[in-house]
Amino acid sequence: MNLTIGNDVALAFALCFTRCAAVMMALPMMIGIAIPVRVRVLLAALIAAALMPAARLAAPVPSGPPGVALLVVREIAVGLVLSFAGAVVVGAVTMVGDLVGNNMEMNSGGILRGAIAMPNAVADGLATLSAMLFFVAGFHRALLLALARSLTAAPLGAPSLPGLSAMVMLGGRLFAIALQLGLPIMIALFVLSLAQGVVARLAPQINVLVAAPAAILLAGLTLLALDASGLAAGIARVWWSVMNESFGWIDG
Repeated sequence: MNLTIGNDVALAFALCFTRCAAVMMALPMMIGIAIPVRVRVLLAALIAAALMPAARLAAPVPSGPPGVALLVVREIAVGLVLSFAGAVVVGAVTMVGDLVGNNMEMNSGGILRGAIAMPNAVADGLATLSAMLFFVAGFHRALLLALARSLTAAPLGAPSLPGLSAMVMLGGRLFAIALQLGLPIMIALFVLSLAQGVVARLAPQINVLVAAPAAILLAGLTLLALDASGLAAGIARVWWSVMNESFGWIDG
């Protein structure tokens, strides 16, 4: 069938809304923010309406429902690619919190709190900090800018997906990002663990199983307090680096 100009505009808005909705649906879940679904849909509609002047359809226009359905699936995939940056950062920060919390004898979160997404309180707190820094530092505006640029670099209805290879490479850097953020605290906690073993060896009359967990927990909380500004700055740098890479995905 032949699509008229009116149908072209409607199709462009539907595809633009699908891309924005994929970002609005996936990103809050990836960074651990609870936003009602109706609010996400409303935000997606408002962003799509604002981006419509820059939206254009790639030729040729599909000629039937199956082709339009494939375009919708493609736009969902583009939105998920744009949201993947949030999953990498929050995943790395959660990994740091998991390792630090386990070394601080706080690995009983699954028993005390039931079936939860975060393994312990430290991982939960650091993931919340990373999500807060995402908005405080204004990276949500960078994501909206990336979404607007994607309409030019990856036009609506184009057959290819942008930045898949770069996205896979960034996913492989997740462990390196976690090591970069958590290494200072992990080294100090490792030294404390060695000291615990030395004390248990040289003074067997001391009940290490009773005294050591409280001491390590107190030392770990002290280290987190002392390194709070550096950790927040490190998370902000990682957000900035990953958001810059997301622009590279879009530009191909």
